Amino acid sequence: MKTRRSVIVGVLLLALAALLLAGCAGGEAEWIEFKSEAGGFSIMAPGTPTEETQSQDTELGNIDIHMFTYETTDVAYMVGYNLLPAALLELSASDVMLDGACDGQVSSTGGAEVSREEITLDTYPGRELEIRVDDASGVKTLHTYIYLVEDKLYQILVVGGENQSRAEDTLKFLD
Repeated sequence: MKTRRSVIVGVLLLALAALLLAGCAGGEAEWIEFKSEAGGFSIMAPGTPTEETQSQDTELGNIDIHMFTYETTDVAYMVGYNLLPAALLELSASDVMLDGACDGQVSSTGGAEVSREEITLDTYPGRELEIRVDDASGVKTLHTYIYLVEDKLYQILVVGGENQSRAEDTLKFLD
């Protein structure tokens, strides 16, 4: 009787250890609020993004593009912003700038535009864009929200596999 009880206790301890290990290794990631004071935004993300700044030469001068990226094995979550030159804001309507940003994403990825819709963030205009890219490594989707807020252009996007565009974590990040 004592031996049987020892075996049962041992099995229960092994099962408990397996459950604890499974809970630590898998499951849903805990999302955090990431804030950029310089960028003037905060966003819920599945981890702490890394920051990178690139300078882009344009006809109106250099524009610094600030990107924040968090990557998992098969999904990249990105938010970026750049300050727009006053001359550009004076020359172009917001719709022209937002559609130009969408066209630029489609062109730079070499993908096909799946959808484009007008959206807003409070009173600020924006675009929701989906792109499908078929290449040698397979199908990728990009789901992007682009907003023009005063003198900043914000881009929030998720890049992943074929079904990632409408996945729950993609929509959580974009919202």
